[in-house]
Amino acid sequence: MYLKSHLEDYIEKLYNGISIHNPGQLNKYVIADRLDIGIYLASDPSEAFRWQERYYIFINRNLNGRQRWQDFGHELCHVLRHSGHQGHMPPPFRELQEWQADNFMYHFCVPTFMLDRMQLPSDRQRATLLLCDVFTVEYHFAETRLDQYFNKLCYGGFKVAETQVDSYT
Repeated sequence: MYLKSHLEDYIEKLYNGISIHNPGQLNKYVIADRLDIGIYLASDPSEAFRWQERYYIFINRNLNGRQRWQDFGHELCHVLRHSGHQGHMPPPFRELQEWQADNFMYHFCVPTFMLDRMQLPSDRQRATLLLCDVFTVEYHFAETRLDQYFNKLCYGGFKVAETQVDSYT
């Protein structure tokens, strides 16, 4: 049994709200358009900001397509879930936001509700390659996301067992 986190629920609702239901629909330009976010390629490192009541995401054009998708997920977190200018924040708070954006990126680029519907090969390498192909992410990214997913499957099972044991005491 897989117990979804608030973030996973949030991402599923976000995708459903913009009528994205399967991996073939994952396109940063379509998503940005449906969320009314400007998206552009730039020579500088990827970043997100708000200007004149609209949000913009600039993606580094020197990245490959997979990296651009991953960076889009990271920057989108800043738009949707953070506020303020990181340059004016204490370093620990900035680090927290970056950690949150990285976590969001993994769940946004390879959504749990889409993973749940897949028949993953039992071989780890083949499963990783399948995620790379289906979700257009890099190999190491897919490996990390699979680890997150399977660790949560195991943890979720233990959590259910703990809940059942606790209910009898």
